[in-house]
Formats: sequence, C-alpha cells, structure tokens
Amino acid sequence: MRPTSLVVVVVVAAASLSLSGCSKRHAARPAPGKDEAASPGLPTMGVDLAALDRSVEACDDFYQFACGGWIAATPIPPDRPGWFRSFSEIQERNVQMLRRILDDAAAGRLQSPYSEKLGDFWYSCMNEDEVPLASVQTLHEELAAIDSIGDRQHLAREVARLQLQGVNAFFRFGAQQDFRDASQMIAGADQGGLGLPDREYYLKQDERSKALRAAYLSHITRMFELAGVSPAKAKADALQVFQIETLLAEASMPRVERRDPFKVYNRIDREGLKEAAPSFDWSVFLETLGHPEIEAINVAVPPFFVGFDRLLRELPQAAIQSYLRWKLIDASASSLTEDFVRADFEFSSKLSGEEEILPRWKRCVSAVDGAMGKALGRPFVEETFGADGKVAAQALIAGIEEAFGASLGELEWMDERTREQAFAKLHTVRNKIGYPDRWRNYDDLEVGRTSYLENRFAAIRFDFKRDLRKIGKPVDPNEWYMSPPTVNAYYSALDNEMVFPAGILQSPFFSLHADEAANAGAIGMVMGHELTHGFDDQGRRFDADGNLRDWWSKEVSAAYEERAQCVVDQYDAYTILDGVHLNGRLTLGENIADIGGLQLAWDSFSKGREDLYVPDDSGFSPAQRFFLSYAQSWCGARRPDYARMLVTVDPHSPPEFRVNGAASNVPQFQEAFRCESGSPMAPLRRCEIW
Repeated sequence: MRPTSLVVVVVVAAASLSLSGCSKRHAARPAPGKDEAASPGLPTMGVDLAALDRSVEACDDFYQFACGGWIAATPIPPDRPGWFRSFSEIQERNVQMLRRILDDAAAGRLQSPYSEKLGDFWYSCMNEDEVPLASVQTLHEELAAIDSIGDRQHLAREVARLQLQGVNAFFRFGAQQDFRDASQMIAGADQGGLGLPDREYYLKQDERSKALRAAYLSHITRMFELAGVSPAKAKADALQVFQIETLLAEASMPRVERRDPFKVYNRIDREGLKEAAPSFDWSVFLETLGHPEIEAINVAVPPFFVGFDRLLRELPQAAIQSYLRWKLIDASASSLTEDFVRADFEFSSKLSGEEEILPRWKRCVSAVDGAMGKALGRPFVEETFGADGKVAAQALIAGIEEAFGASLGELEWMDERTREQAFAKLHTVRNKIGYPDRWRNYDDLEVGRTSYLENRFAAIRFDFKRDLRKIGKPVDPNEWYMSPPTVNAYYSALDNEMVFPAGILQSPFFSLHADEAANAGAIGMVMGHELTHGFDDQGRRFDADGNLRDWWSKEVSAAYEERAQCVVDQYDAYTILDGVHLNGRLTLGENIADIGGLQLAWDSFSKGREDLYVPDDSGFSPAQRFFLSYAQSWCGARRPDYARMLVTVDPHSPPEFRVNGAASNVPQFQEAFRCESGSPMAPLRRCEIW
C-alpha cells in the first residue's frame, strides 16, 4: 500500500522531507536547465538579505536571524494553514503552470499522452454549475448500496467496494513489499477508519480535545442532514459513528510505537487475519477486490483487527451502516455542491486555522495531480526540467554519498563487521531524479465530463486495482510514489532508494545559476537528509536489499541508541505556542536525518575549499552562506491550530527547530559564525550520530 502523498501501510516504507501540510497542493516553475534570467519574478538563489533579522544574533537564534525579516513581511495567505519560502512559493509557481497545461488539455490544445482524459477530469472539476449536481446523484446511488446491506457477506462486499473507491472504511488494505523479502509484493492490512487526525484526538481528556470532539460530532450531524437525513436521525447516526470511531481509536497502535518496524510486521497471512477477525467475511472481501487467491498478508496491528471483530459482534447492523454512510459522505464532500464543500471546510479549518477555502481551480489542479499525476507530469517536465539540471543534481548526490562514506569509515563507535554492511547499503542506494524512465499507462482509466465524483472514484479504483495486481509478483524497480510536479523528496527503506521529483529541483532549493554555497545548503541538505534516512532509527533496521534484518552487532546497536537518545532529549525540550512540547521520539527519524543531512552537505561542500571564511559582497563568507541558504530554505509560518495538530501527528519538527536543532549539532556552524561555546547555537554537548 503506497502513499498518495506520504502515507503508507507501514510508516517506515518511505521517509520524506515533507513539511506535512505546508500545502498538499502540487505545483512548478521554469526549471533548472532553462534560462532562468528569462523568467520574470523567479527568486534568485543565494542569501536573501531582506529575509534577515539583524536585531538577533546568529549564535542565539539562527532561525530568527536568517528568517525573521521574511516572517515579518510575509503573512500567511488566508486560504493556507501555513506558508513557506521554499515549498509554498515553488508550489504557487507550479500550480499556475499546471493550470495552463490543464486548460490547454480541456480545450484540445495539449499534445501529450492522455491529454483528453486530463482535460475531461479538469472540466468535470471546474464546471461548478452542472457537475456538482451529477456528483450528488452519484453519492445517493452509493448511499443506496449501503442501505441495502443484508448479511455479513453483503457487508464484506460493500466494505471492499467502498475501499476500492478510496473510502476509509474500518481498515486499510493493499499491496506492500514483504519486509523479510523486499523483492516481493504481498498484501498488507492495517488500522484505519478514523475521521480525526489521530487516535489521541478520541482519547485525550483536556478541554481542547473535548471541544474538538464536540465540534466533530456536530459536523457529522450537519453532513448527514445535507445528505437528506432528518435532524433527529442525523444526530442519532452521528453518535453511532463517533462510538465506532472511538472503538477503532482505542484498538489502534500509537504513532510512536508504529515507528518500530518489527512491531508492524506480522506476517500471519490470511488464516491469521481470519483468526483475528472471524466475524468479517475475508473471502468475500478479497473476491470483491478481484483477488480471491491472496494468502500472503502482513497484518500490521493484529490487536486492531481483534477490536474490529468485537465491534462487528457487539454493535447493531444499523450502526455499522451509519458508519459506512458517514465514511462515504466524508470522502465525497469536496466533490459535491457548495453547501457540502463549505461545511467540510468549516470543520477542517478548526484543525488547520485556515480562514478561507482555496480557490476551486487550485483544488482542481491538486485533484488532477492526485488522480493522474504521471500523465500530468509529462508536459510539466518537458517545460521545466532540462538534461543539464539532471546532470548537476546527480553530481551533488555523488558528493553527498562520498561524504557519507568518508564519515562512515571514521566512526569510532562502529565495529568493522557492521561498518562493512553499512558500506554495502550505501553503495547500493539507487537514485531517481526528475521523472520516471517509464511513464504510467492510463489506457484503462475511464474519465468523463459529467460527474466529478465518479471521475474521482474511477481514478482511485484504477490505482487501487493496479496496486492489487502487484501482489504475488516481484517489485517493480521503476515505480515512483510521487508525481514529477511534487515539491518533496523521499527515501524508501524497502527499495533502498532516494527519489527527487522535478518539482523540488527548483529555486530556492536548486538552480544551475546559483551560488555553489546556496545549492549545497539547500538541495544538498535535502539530499543528505534523504540519504541519512537509510540509517536513521527506522531505516537502519533494513539492509542493503531492503530486508528487515538486525545486521548490527549488539554493542554497536547500543552505541547508536545512546546517541539517538541524545536527539530525543534535545527535541523533547523544545516547545511551541503555550508550552506544547515536541515529541522527540515521534520526530526522531526526521531529526536524525536533518542533523546528518546538514553535516553531509557541509562535508561535501567544504571538501578542498580554501575560501570558506572569505566574505563576498554580501558580507558573508561561503561557510556562512551555506548555513544561511539552509536556514532560508526553511523560513515559514504556521497557524496556531495547525501547529498544535502537527505536534501530535507530524514526524517532522517545526521549521525553527529543524534549523536551530540541526545547525547547533554541526560544529562547523559555530566556527562559521564564531559563536562562543555554551551559546544557544554552540552547546557544550552536541548530538552526533552520522
């Protein structure tokens, strides 16, 4: 089961750079390899002097020093939960380009594979006058199918049918790599079925959580009413839904525990799943999915399915049907009439703090990219990503990998047997840059211009069925789990590969015309970050072939854990807003990757240079420009409600701590800015792993 953005059946399958919601809309710009001087409005790469806050000392709070001016001058747009100098601004440029591509597709002007389907999908989303009514008709047809559920076999068929259309009903099911043999695909069953962001939202007893649960209950009631349910029945149905979701939350494994891949690999196969939840007809479920032959299944959290079975046994069928109706309505809301869209936004804004909903056209660009991202990516990369850019990116990655190898050879706490296997893993890392070598085939995807909701369901069914066909087959090494316009990057432990879509290989992360220090501090750190994920607290548990295996000696593993605990303690101490502490254990992997990535980028950049401390016309030396470029690529702001939510669910630290936390652990920062030992950015005790 692979990510649509970054979510996988088991968390460790892919680790990303993501800001986790700085924005989920994808976007792009006239790119590396093209003549950037011909692109008016494109930001230049290098230190942005206007972004600085010189009232703060770099050695006291480097993030504020590097970004304070930008933060003061850059309000968060009312339709966004947060805004970032890098991710958000790149996406904003990209989304404009993607809109033009889709307008051309809808008008028949785009000469690219699947342009007609792209145009039809775009038209169905953008036609606000007619299409939403057709989508409501689609919804009512789907609701009628739920109303007709009779026995357990019928229930299993309906759950499978809903899941095929992307409805988050009870649990998640799909294809995944076998942790013990990553060359093969098996099935994966995992916890799911919640409407709030995390199990903790159902269980915490503070006043804020109680108020949010009350608002969620009211929201479910309102959405039922919009779907034609009487007020009294809507309220009763909402209570049943909330009861079921609370039971699912109680049975779910906490996020921090899920970070241990050994805890979420339980290859108990079909028989084990049937034993955990005998009240659900798994044979009918798999038959409806089109794969009655499936036997090999990783059941990530067996106790969750025991809880699911208890729910089926103890609750009346009417409650189960109310729950399924809600999951369908919730999944469909953004594709329906304005009253549904508005009600959906009014609740989601309580989590994000957004004041306005995104314009429809931006939501539609995101929808098309989510549905047909590999088709939309073809005209995108033709305009944005040149061959020169790919060559330059490959050279940067090679330098980062060389730096990691040099560091690996010098680690005093690692014995030779473990070091040898670490080198084997490093030397087999695959790199994918820009776009896939082989583009996805969309021949069997049926898209029309009548019902936007049906188009969404059709695209999800197409992808889900494609996913299921992988089960029982070897892994496809050419698979990409992000579309080319995505402004992000990822490392996959099971594939032992790093992927850098064309979307992120743009200013202010990367430019052929940039100061070398700027590229090294920005995209160089990104590359080092992803490579370090292969050796973070999760990635280190997988070997060179992507298999879950303990290849560390007991002594070396203990030394690693001791160093990792230093990182946990450091980030546990950070707070946001009204004293909300970060979760150093939840964010451990990303923090290790940030620290290691920055160190690797520095080691690669500084090798053989004799001018590191010679200032240029900006007043900053190459060493200082390196660290400033890193920091300024993370300048950002988030709304308070959104920041609170991310502390609970996001494995990434807030941007100020991604900058200060990492830089304070890299000793060359202290030298570059001549910080006094013991100052906030030059602590007497540093955390160092890689």
